Amino acid sequence: MSEPPRPRAALVLKAIVRLALGVALFAALVWWVSPSWEELEGRIELTPRWLLLGLAGTTFATFVTAARWKLLSETLGATRLPYGVYFHTLALTRVVGQFLPMMLVDLLGRGAALRAAGSRSRLGELMTPVVLERLLDLVLPLVMLGWALVTALRPTPWLDPWLALALVLVLFVGLAIPLLQPMVAVGLGVYGRLRRLRRRDRDLPLPPAPSVPAPLAARVVGLGVLRYAGIMVQYWGAGAGFGVRLAPLVLLAAAPLAQVAGLVGITPGGLGLQEGGWAAALSQLGQDEASIVVLMAATRVMMVVNFGLLSLLSWPWRRARPGPDAGPSTAATPPR
Repeated sequence: MSEPPRPRAALVLKAIVRLALGVALFAALVWWVSPSWEELEGRIELTPRWLLLGLAGTTFATFVTAARWKLLSETLGATRLPYGVYFHTLALTRVVGQFLPMMLVDLLGRGAALRAAGSRSRLGELMTPVVLERLLDLVLPLVMLGWALVTALRPTPWLDPWLALALVLVLFVGLAIPLLQPMVAVGLGVYGRLRRLRRRDRDLPLPPAPSVPAPLAARVVGLGVLRYAGIMVQYWGAGAGFGVRLAPLVLLAAAPLAQVAGLVGITPGGLGLQEGGWAAALSQLGQDEASIVVLMAATRVMMVVNFGLLSLLSWPWRRARPGPDAGPSTAATPPR
């Protein structure tokens, strides 16, 4: 007998509790780290050109992420949709994900948005590319975190951090392309088994792993690296726009811990958790308390502002519909 659907009121209450938890964590972290208000006021210095640079980084990261999402979706057999649908949906869900559980918004919201835009694919098929994206977006920050721990946070005189970073990126790309296929198989297998833990999903078959040829893997990995670069520009521009101009090496060393902490997913958008990662990493890198608090608040505020602007500017794309001959892609057999 299937499990009855959870009442909407319970879902709303759960979302409110998670948001309240994130706000409480953020406030407690600011209270714990923060110096006097006078020091914070003296540290804040708004610079519009750096805020625009951060917006450019957000825009670039969204462009390449939407391209990767479209590539994965259509390779796995989804209905072909205009690129603008993916871009607008991604920007909009990034805004909503700052207030609702990001995993729920990603897995259900993005698929439902594509269905509303005219996709003829089933919702389960549209969720598969998002699972792959989440897996890919976790691996690179973990690799960068390892680089930071070995070189930047614990520097050694015989290893130059920039040279080590270049070697790590080359090694990551060289290994990620051939290993993407088994990574996809493992990720989808874990996702399928987690879903079957729910009573109503116990009889669902495990999702089969799609074929990932080397040319496709190279494009997906390349877009992932470009996305990461755009996010770094977004972070730096947000901080510099409020008066905190971090050295590039400091930013690259601190961001991975913040990203990994934010991916835990307990609070909407990692609110309070991502900021805890920033605070821990930046304090180890010798940044003063006022700079840490300003950067934490700036990155959070500008994520909402930047993605909100992109959502509004891309609003006309939301009405795009597939043409009469836009059927599912035949590049791969869609997972059932």
